[in-house]
Amino acid sequence: MARRVAKHPDVRRDELMDAALRLCIDVGYEAMSIEQVTQAAGVAKGTFYYHFSSKTDVLIALVARWVDELFDTIEGSDATFPGTGGERFQAMMQHATAWKLERVDSAMASIPLLYKPENLELRHRLFDAWGVRMYRLFLPMVQQGVADGSFAVEDPAATTELVLSLWLHGSTSMFDRALAAPDDDAYAQVLVRGIPALLTATERVLGAAPGTFVVPDLHVDGLRGMRAPFLAALEGKHR
Repeated sequence: MARRVAKHPDVRRDELMDAALRLCIDVGYEAMSIEQVTQAAGVAKGTFYYHFSSKTDVLIALVARWVDELFDTIEGSDATFPGTGGERFQAMMQHATAWKLERVDSAMASIPLLYKPENLELRHRLFDAWGVRMYRLFLPMVQQGVADGSFAVEDPAATTELVLSLWLHGSTSMFDRALAAPDDDAYAQVLVRGIPALLTATERVLGAAPGTFVVPDLHVDGLRGMRAPFLAALEGKHR
């Protein structure tokens, strides 16, 4: 008889998270039950509670894993970003945007956690943790930009902190306004105006030349189409 090899606890944890992510996408976070997660993962409830205390705990882990993977890929590619500090900064932003667009379904799972009003304190705690890692990534690029003249700032460390605040809180406020818009057209217009404004503000804070950060192609029809699934994820409904 073949010997059955027990799976490492971390593997079980990943399987539970993968099952929860699929259910968040298929039925919505609010409709998802712990029993559904354990059935989809093929484990007992005791295994679930060994790793997680609640559904919210799973969602926090999913968001943290998603962001960790984003940072891992950026940090792994950092050395390949060429050119001046400004050019490397732009390359990093493009790389991050492309990575996120390829994983929209995973991003949907984070919507209930990050954008529900009752989770505001949790959002701030997560952003504080992410800010530490972003600071370590951004600061060398800002220092290089000051050295090569692509950025004009007196204090790279303080400027990096300001850029982080702008990105984390400015982009979140913009998305909050977009989600509160009355219809698809208004939602799209908040983003069409807001994203270039955010990039322009980043250029000015860094003392970069206008046009240093290229505005991505913003397809209004595609933005309109994003509103319904985002709201569905926020309300815990099946998409």
